[in-house]
Amino acid sequence: MQGQRRKNLWTFMWSVLLGALALLPVNPAQALTIYVDEANPPFMYRDHDRAAGIYPEIVRAISAHAGITVEIVPVPWRRALLHLENGDGAVAGIYKNLERQKKYAFSDPVHRESLMIYRPAGKFSPETRIEDLSGMNVGVIRGWSYGNAFDSARASGMFDTSEAAGDDQNFAMLVSKRIDAVIAVREAGDIWIRKLELEDKVVRGQNAIYENQTFIAFNRKSQDISQLARINRAIAELIANGTMEAVIANAVNQAIGSGFH
Repeated sequence: MQGQRRKNLWTFMWSVLLGALALLPVNPAQALTIYVDEANPPFMYRDHDRAAGIYPEIVRAISAHAGITVEIVPVPWRRALLHLENGDGAVAGIYKNLERQKKYAFSDPVHRESLMIYRPAGKFSPETRIEDLSGMNVGVIRGWSYGNAFDSARASGMFDTSEAAGDDQNFAMLVSKRIDAVIAVREAGDIWIRKLELEDKVVRGQNAIYENQTFIAFNRKSQDISQLARINRAIAELIANGTMEAVIANAVNQAIGSGFH
């Protein structure tokens, strides 16, 4: 009899426990946090409280295609890299180098940034090479490296450089004939020409003088790295079906009338 009571008591307690567990909220899958630069338009920037630009839109397309929930957070670039270093989030729009590969795992390339020469209309030869800048005064952004070939030519005195805080200042100096050429990443240069209405005054060269692939990076010690295979599969499929190219073009068009100042 006592044994039966004990059995009934345990059955009752087990039923209460199951009922209590059923009432607990079910947490959805935790979102993957991906940090981007808040001030590098049109590639990635903060538009009010939202991450905007090429890389946030690429990440959104990848997450939708792969079925991965993501939270894209725009922060100063140094803070984004600190989050990556600490393993508490991924970073999109990052370059790969040997030092970084020791600590981080990289996706397949999501984009290729091309450095282009811009000159006044009518002053281009069919080919565009660094050697064509010989004897010129070239507008660059302060503190930037433009690849080994350009940096070496600059150091050798092949041409002079005029440094500015941004591409917009360089294009203003170009049309006022204070400099002879501007070096800019293609998307940024093209968008400034449109925003400043310089289409009939400035043209872009045909060939890039330097190209940099960009990636999504994860700390090798982070559990988020488990998503990398799905992300790479989505990247390949989005490139193959033309979606990636369309996403980039749309992001550039959106930047024309956005917070890209």
